Amino acid sequence: MALIVSRLLAAGSKLATARTLHPETATSTLGERLALEDVSAEDFYSAMDWLLQRQELIEKALAQRHLHDGTLVLYDVSSSYLEGRPCELARLGYSRDGRKGTLQIVYGLLCNAEGCPVAVEVYAGNTADPTTLSDQIAKLRTRFALKRVVFVADRELVGDHYDFVTQEFCEHAKFSVSSWKRC
Repeated sequence: MALIVSRLLAAGSKLATARTLHPETATSTLGERLALEDVSAEDFYSAMDWLLQRQELIEKALAQRHLHDGTLVLYDVSSSYLEGRPCELARLGYSRDGRKGTLQIVYGLLCNAEGCPVAVEVYAGNTADPTTLSDQIAKLRTRFALKRVVFVADRELVGDHYDFVTQEFCEHAKFSVSSWKRC
């Protein structure tokens, strides 16, 4: 709970969040109000590990609640640069932040028609956006058991993979891009 509230109030790293909640270095009464004692960055990293172990179950529950056959699904890809200790997915790649020459990670986000996040996938920083598309379609079909969706993505995201994806998944998905092509 502390991670979520802190993120909403003042986004920061796990280390910075731990420092703002620790009684000796607190910058607000949040830690006191949530009855937190000694809080460390390791506590937050452990919480993230706990979530990662349950990611598929959480996403499946979100999909059951927010997606159904025939629903509109929004998909987009972004990236973030990294500082500090590199992670195993960090690679030199296209920087949407304008930070050329920095390590990146790429992530794709599936949302329902209202923009409610349902699933996220993280990729190596040198992953080309269009190559993430087939993973997401497969996730919708297999893990979420959806037979038909209207899939909305940027034309640049679909790119040269449009014909392949529509041939592969045409009976399962309709693609809405800047220029329409019907299956």
